[in-house]
Amino acid sequence: MTASAGTRPTPGAPVTGTPAAAAVGPAPVVRRGTDLVRVGLGSVVLGIGFLLARQGELSAVERDLFRLVNDLPALVFPAVWVVMQLGNVVAVPVLAGLAALTRRLRLARDLLVSGLLAYVGADLVKSVVGRERPGGLPVGTVLHEGPIGGLGFVSGHSAVAAALATAAAPYLSRRGRHVVWALAWGVGLARIYAGAHLPLDVVGGLALGWAIGSLVHWAFGIPRRTVRPARVEALLSEVGLPGSRVRPAPVRARSSHPFAAVDATGRRLYVKYLEPDRSERDRLYRVWRLLAAGDVKDADAMAPLGQQAEHEAVAAMTAHARGVRVPEVVVARGGDRDAVVVQEHVTGRPLDELDPAEVTPELLRAVWEQVDLLHAARVAHRDLVASSVLVDTDRRPWLVDFGNAETGASDDSLADDVAQLLSSLACVLDPVPVVDTAVGVLGARPVGAALPSLAPLTLAAETRHRLAGRPQVLAELRAAVRARLGLPDPDLPAWPPAGRPAVAAAAAGVVVVLAGFLVLAGTAVLDTLERGGWRWLGGAVLLAALARGVAAAAVVTSLPRRLAVGRAVLLTAASDRASLLHGAAGRRRAAARYLERAGILPEQAARAAGLTVAGRLAGAAVVLVSAVALGLAQDRLGDWQVPDAVLRPVLVGLGAALLVAAAQVLARRAGPAAPRGWVRPDRLPPRWPALLGWAALVVALEAAVLACALQAAGGRPAVLGVVAGYAALRLVWTVLPLTALPGAAEAALVLLLTALGAPPAPACAAVLLTRVLLFWVPAAVGAAVDRPAVEPVSRPARLPATR
Repeated sequence: MTASAGTRPTPGAPVTGTPAAAAVGPAPVVRRGTDLVRVGLGSVVLGIGFLLARQGELSAVERDLFRLVNDLPALVFPAVWVVMQLGNVVAVPVLAGLAALTRRLRLARDLLVSGLLAYVGADLVKSVVGRERPGGLPVGTVLHEGPIGGLGFVSGHSAVAAALATAAAPYLSRRGRHVVWALAWGVGLARIYAGAHLPLDVVGGLALGWAIGSLVHWAFGIPRRTVRPARVEALLSEVGLPGSRVRPAPVRARSSHPFAAVDATGRRLYVKYLEPDRSERDRLYRVWRLLAAGDVKDADAMAPLGQQAEHEAVAAMTAHARGVRVPEVVVARGGDRDAVVVQEHVTGRPLDELDPAEVTPELLRAVWEQVDLLHAARVAHRDLVASSVLVDTDRRPWLVDFGNAETGASDDSLADDVAQLLSSLACVLDPVPVVDTAVGVLGARPVGAALPSLAPLTLAAETRHRLAGRPQVLAELRAAVRARLGLPDPDLPAWPPAGRPAVAAAAAGVVVVLAGFLVLAGTAVLDTLERGGWRWLGGAVLLAALARGVAAAAVVTSLPRRLAVGRAVLLTAASDRASLLHGAAGRRRAAARYLERAGILPEQAARAAGLTVAGRLAGAAVVLVSAVALGLAQDRLGDWQVPDAVLRPVLVGLGAALLVAAAQVLARRAGPAAPRGWVRPDRLPPRWPALLGWAALVVALEAAVLACALQAAGGRPAVLGVVAGYAALRLVWTVLPLTALPGAAEAALVLLLTALGAPPAPACAAVLLTRVLLFWVPAAVGAAVDRPAVEPVSRPARLPATR
C-alpha cells in the first residue's frame, strides 16, 4: 500500500501510487458529538422557559418586548404572513418534497422527521404548561390575524421553523445557514407581531426545534461534503500548477479532502483540499473542547481557509528546516471559501498499518527521534497519532498532516503530542517498550508531563475509536509510565477501610439530617412550591451546578498544568465523598490522589490541594467583608432577632448534631487513621488573583443557592444577611472542620436562617435542599467516580532515565 504525505490510508485500499476513481462513492455519514451538546443546551433553555411560564406571571420585560413588536403597523402584515408560513406544519412535507425532487434524499428525510417531531413536541409541551395566548392576558394585544385559540407556550411555528433550519444547516453553505436561521427567527417575530405568542413562547419554541433537529442529526448522521476533482484542478491552476491531473485519494481524512495529483512535469504530488465546514470551526465545538478537555484542537480553525493553509505550510516548513523528516511543501494558497496545501508525494505506509512484528526497536526509536527533533523546534503536531507517521520503503519514518500544528508551542502542547503518540502506539503495541523507548529518547520529564493527557477526552477521535471497549489499554499505559518513572500508583487505596464505627457514625449523621429535617419542615413546604416556588427551586439547581463549575475552575487555577474542567468537577465530588468517612484530612488527600490519577505529579497535586483550601478560606473572608460592608451601607443585613420559641428547639438540634459529629470523629480515631496528605503551599501561584476570585465566587454562589432555596420554601430572606452568614460559616468550617461534618453543618445553617427571622419549617426545608444540592448529591457522584476503572497494573519501579 502506498500513501501520500498527510494521508491516512483506508484498510483495503488499492495498492497504487495514484488512487483510482474507484475511491469515489457516496459521502460517508458522520456523527458529531456537539449535536448532543446542542440537544442539552436546547433542553436547558426549554426547561428554564417552562419554569418561567408555569409561574403564571408576566414580567415587565416580556410585556414590553411583546408590545414593541406587536404594535408595528398593519402595513407590514402581508410580508410577515409569508414568512410566518415557513413555520406552518404544512411547510414540512412541502420542503421535504422539494428536497426529494432534487435528489437530496437525506436532506428530505431530516426535514420531514425534524419538522414533524417539533410539531408533536410543541403540542405536548403546550398541554403540560397550559399557558394562555396573549389575547387572554392584559397586555393590550393587537390581533393582526384575527382571534386565535389554543395555548401559548411553546410556539409551534417557531419550533417547526427552528427544527427545519437545524435539519437543513449541514447541507448548506455558511451563508445559507445564516439565511435559514434568520428566517427561523423571523417566524418567531412574526408570531409575536400577529399577537399569537409572547416572546418567551417563541424562545422556548426555537430551543425545542433546535434540540429536536440536533437529535435527528445525531441519530441519522450527516453526509460529508464531496469535492469534485475538476474544482481542485482549477484551484491548482490558480496557484501556479496548471495542467495537473487530480484523482481522489482513498484515504481517511477528517478535516480535509485528500487528492493525488501529477503535475505537467510528471511530478507526483499530494493535494490536501481544506474542509470549509470542519468541526473545529464550530464555536460550540470549541467551547465544548475547552470545558471537556481543557484545550481547543486547532487555534486557527476560525481563520480564513487561505490563512489556515499557509499556517500548515509554515509549521511543516519550520519542522523540515530543523531536520525533521517532513514532505516538502510545494505550495499553500487559498481564499475564504477553499484552499489547498500541496506537498511532495511520499510512498509509504502508516505506522499503525504495519504488522507489530515490523515495528522493530530501531524503528520505534527512530520515530521518537523525529518527535524529539520536532519538539526541539518548538513545533507541536497537535494530532500526532500513529497514522500521522509514514514509514517509507527504506524504513524511515516521516511526520505528516500538520493541519493542527502549532509553532512556538507551549510545554502543555508538546506534552499532548507525547500523550497522543503513546496512546496511539499502545493500541497496536505493548505499552512497556513504547514507554521505555520514549523515555530513552525524550527523557523522563517530557514523558511524565504527558500523564495528564492520557485520558480519553484529550485524545484524538481516531484513538478514542480504537480504545472503545478496551479501557485496560489506557490504564496499562499509565501504569507503565508511572512504573518507568518510579511514581506511586494513585489507583491503590488512599487509606485503609474506615471501619464499622466510622460508617455507623456517618450513617447517624445522614439520619439526623434527612429524618429530623423532614419532620421539622412538614408538608406545608410543598404547598409553597405549588404557589410559585418551583422557579426559585429551579434557580437553586442552576446556581448549584454553576457553583460546581466555578469550584472546578478554582482547582484548575491552582495547578501548573492544564486540566480539563470536567475532571476538576469530578475531583470536587470525590473530595466531598471522602470527607464523609475521613474528614478534612481525607478531603485533601482525596483531592490530591484524584489529581495524581489525572496525571499530576504527587508534589504538585498535594500543593494544589493545599492552595485550594487556602483559596477557599480567603474567598470566604472576601465575601464576608464585602457582604457586611454592603449590608451596613444599605441597612439590609436583616434584624437578627430570634424568638425564644424558635431558639430553644434550634439550639437543642444544634447540640444533638454536634454530638453526632463528635461521635464521627471518635469513630474515625478508633479505626485506621487516614493520612493527612497535606502540603502547606510555600508560595502563591502565579495566578493567585484568579484563584481568589474563583474561590470568592464559589462562596457567593453557594450562599445564593441557600437564599433561593429559602425563597422556594416560603421564607423571605435578607439576601446580604444570608451571604454574610454563609461566608462566616464557611470560614468556621474551614478552620474547624468538626463544624462542617454531616449534621453539624445543617444545624448551623438552620440557626443562621432562624436568626435572620425565617420560620423553622421553611428554614429546615431550605437547608435540606441546599445541602442536598451542594454536598449530598456531589458526594454520591464522588462515590461512583472515585475508584479505579480497571485493576491497577503492577510493575517493578525503575530509576528515572535522564537525557
